[in-house]
Amino acid sequence: DIVIFGTTGSGKSSLINILLASQEAPASNDAIGCTATNNGYLFSIDERKYRIWDTPGLNEGSEGLVPAKVALRNLKSFVKELVRDKNRVPLFILCIEGSLDVKAQLRHYNSVKSTIGAAPFAIVVTGMDRCSSRPWSEWWGEHWEVLQSFGVASVNHACVCT
Repeated sequence: DIVIFGTTGSGKSSLINILLASQEAPASNDAIGCTATNNGYLFSIDERKYRIWDTPGLNEGSEGLVPAKVALRNLKSFVKELVRDKNRVPLFILCIEGSLDVKAQLRHYNSVKSTIGAAPFAIVVTGMDRCSSRPWSEWWGEHWEVLQSFGVASVNHACVCT
């Protein structure tokens, strides 16, 4: 299992569509998210099957599809369920929109990191086509201090266009 989480508009669904090479996961550019529940999608790499989970955004207000407190509570519950199953080792991926405030987006990781525990964790920085960081490889270095303050400066990461 691979769980994609992050703020509304961070490119979670778009990233899933890239991996699936289809438009199965509903995606939107609206301020209000379009993912209301944890949605699982099957895909294969080298004949090995995976389930990738799209989750509701963690920053919607009370007027959003899933209010922030509810989305965070549901994500933590889902993470606990996955981590509890000793037959599965889930990968957790935090999606960060590269052109937005990194610190605000990393706070969501802070909210779930104790629940994730020792499970594998990575960051995908999306929207690099909208970032001023050129070349893209410099984005991580430009945000190093903030990443380090959250304890994620050395995790595996990728910077992509979504």
